[in-house]
Amino acid sequence: MSKGELTRERILARSAQLFNRRREAMGRMSCAKRKQGTMSQETSSIDHPMPPERSDAISALSAIAYGFMGSQALFAALELALFTTLSDEPCGLDDLAKRLGAPAGPLSVLLSTCLALGLLTWDGQRYSNSPAAQRFLVSTARSYVGDYYLRQISAVLYDRMHLVRALLHGEPTEALAYATTLATPQVTEEFIRGQHGGSLAPASRLARTLDLSGYARFLDLGGGSGAFAIEAVKHYSGLSAVVFDLPQVVVVTEKIIQESGLQERITCAGGDLRSDPWPGGADLILLSYIVSCYEPETLRALLARCLAYLPSGGGLLIHDFALYADRSGPHNTALFLFGELTVSAQTQPYTVDELGAAMQEAGFAEVVMQPFLPDLTFLVSGSKP
Repeated sequence: MSKGELTRERILARSAQLFNRRREAMGRMSCAKRKQGTMSQETSSIDHPMPPERSDAISALSAIAYGFMGSQALFAALELALFTTLSDEPCGLDDLAKRLGAPAGPLSVLLSTCLALGLLTWDGQRYSNSPAAQRFLVSTARSYVGDYYLRQISAVLYDRMHLVRALLHGEPTEALAYATTLATPQVTEEFIRGQHGGSLAPASRLARTLDLSGYARFLDLGGGSGAFAIEAVKHYSGLSAVVFDLPQVVVVTEKIIQESGLQERITCAGGDLRSDPWPGGADLILLSYIVSCYEPETLRALLARCLAYLPSGGGLLIHDFALYADRSGPHNTALFLFGELTVSAQTQPYTVDELGAAMQEAGFAEVVMQPFLPDLTFLVSGSKP
């Protein structure tokens, strides 16, 4: 070995010796600090912490990538009736495991996830529902939306997301439309029942916040479960309604209306709202969660038909997912529009200004645009001159 090589070997050996001594010293110091119940920043074993801006960026990206795990945890908790079980009193892990019939190990992971998601609280021994979970995720609560999440989002939309990725790659896939999505009576029943659970609260809010007393008959185009018609006629004794939707949907709608006891005031008719005749005699039309499913040409055609259909002074309401003018949000609106591609390949990310302008261009007057469901939907209203 040459003199230079020998010197290099000595330097490397000396460096390794110093590194090992330093690591041993740090280990002893860390151990001593842990025994004292403290750990200072100086004794941290991370020599090169990630810069704050990079840490924030990767955390944000991870939150997006892991987002589906949070929704699956919510679905699992709903399937177990976790929130309903906790609605009366707090419970510890072992008690919950017995009540839910779930293995304690996996259940403890689910509880930790729900705690991190803000769905539960924990006092060190027992778990309780958060205020939001108590209000919206307990099956006996008036504002319960669990069926909507389980029967529509989880059972139908979630299971079809791979079709959207294929669509974006231009790969052949089944026709992504409501008529083909609701291909069997079982799927249709699940989807519409889930929709009903998610629509009752918005429908009640619409009936309470708008003055519909001047109208006699309400036409709910693409009315799904009939939730908006049900809540409208409940609030206005002089109002009758007709729900128009696909024939396979109307089969379920009629069951729901029968269950509500309002079959004398609400009727149903089946057909394609884009091409088939609409039931006559209405002076108020609602398009709720409809126009975002269609491209601009169909939107213009629908608005033209609405204007021609209505009598002078008749009203049109558009309630739908819409974006801000700069398309930066609302956050949940943007997410839902992407999910909506699973049932309509024609889904459009309209801004609320575009919807208002389209209504005005169609000939409607007194057009008003306003937020409706926070971080989710807008309401655009107008009247026929």
